Amino acid sequence: MGNQRDSVAAIARRGGRARPFRGSAMSASSGALGTTRARRRPGSNTARTAVIALAPFVVFCLALGALPFARVVQMGLSKVDLGATGFSFDWIGIGNFQAVLANKDAWEALGNTAVFIIATMLGSIITGLVLALLVNRAVLMLPVARNVLIWPAVIAPVVVSLIWLLILSPTAGGLNKVLENLGLPGQTWLNSGHGAMLSLIALDIWHWTPVVFLFIYTALQSISEELLEAARMDGASEGQILRRVTLPLLAPAIGAVAVVRVVMGVKVFDEMYLLTSGGPNGATTLVSQRIQLWFFQDLNYGEAAAFSILVVAITIAILLLALFTRSRMAGRS
Repeated sequence: MGNQRDSVAAIARRGGRARPFRGSAMSASSGALGTTRARRRPGSNTARTAVIALAPFVVFCLALGALPFARVVQMGLSKVDLGATGFSFDWIGIGNFQAVLANKDAWEALGNTAVFIIATMLGSIITGLVLALLVNRAVLMLPVARNVLIWPAVIAPVVVSLIWLLILSPTAGGLNKVLENLGLPGQTWLNSGHGAMLSLIALDIWHWTPVVFLFIYTALQSISEELLEAARMDGASEGQILRRVTLPLLAPAIGAVAVVRVVMGVKVFDEMYLLTSGGPNGATTLVSQRIQLWFFQDLNYGEAAAFSILVVAITIAILLLALFTRSRMAGRS
């Protein structure tokens, strides 16, 4: 007590005021600030390290994506000739785009692609959803069912085309043999416009439904069993649970796989080229094959590049719309 009175009195004689805790508070705050700064430095270093680590990947993507696409844009805006020294470019502006929009082959390819994408997307999503629901409720042979269902997706497109050629062949095809045994006439599946498109749609659904199945089955496994049991205890039937609980929770996964199927539908080329070569009479020519024909067969580089740019722009617009719709569905679920 005496020492405290003496220290207070000394402070009073110097004209100051006693602030016995200020020094300790400042020391504590300084220490905390130093600790914060010390903690921030590693964070900034980590961010710098991340930028440095990602830089080669960004450069790689630009080299393989942005620079070639810039050349495609240059081709689309130019009259392109291939000479002994390489390509020569004469600027013509949007002339190639106008020629493409006035070309009936381009519109036919866009229409065929739209039909193919919508049919294969809906067919594979419905089939994959049904398979996922059935496998999710399976008890016996569950591992075998899951493994067998993904086999078509791991087969190379060339092998898939060969398998389906043996199935659809008008003379030695297995499908016509089945029809003949049933007393029905055989069909020339790949030689008629509608038959060829339906055959390729069926092939694509068979080939890529396993991808849809994996998407939906994984999302199905993440649904809480307690939530489903609570719905059953409230008196909901299995159909009501499917409509009111399961499908809304699967909506984001279905939206994601729909986006994937759109991209796959725009990119598809192998099966059409190997089975029908775009025929008969252009009935199965999609945008990918139309670009290939213009660029490699007709050597019409400018219109092929312009059509490529239009296809990319349409695809991006569709994907943005699909992602917006998917985010809305995810928010509602």
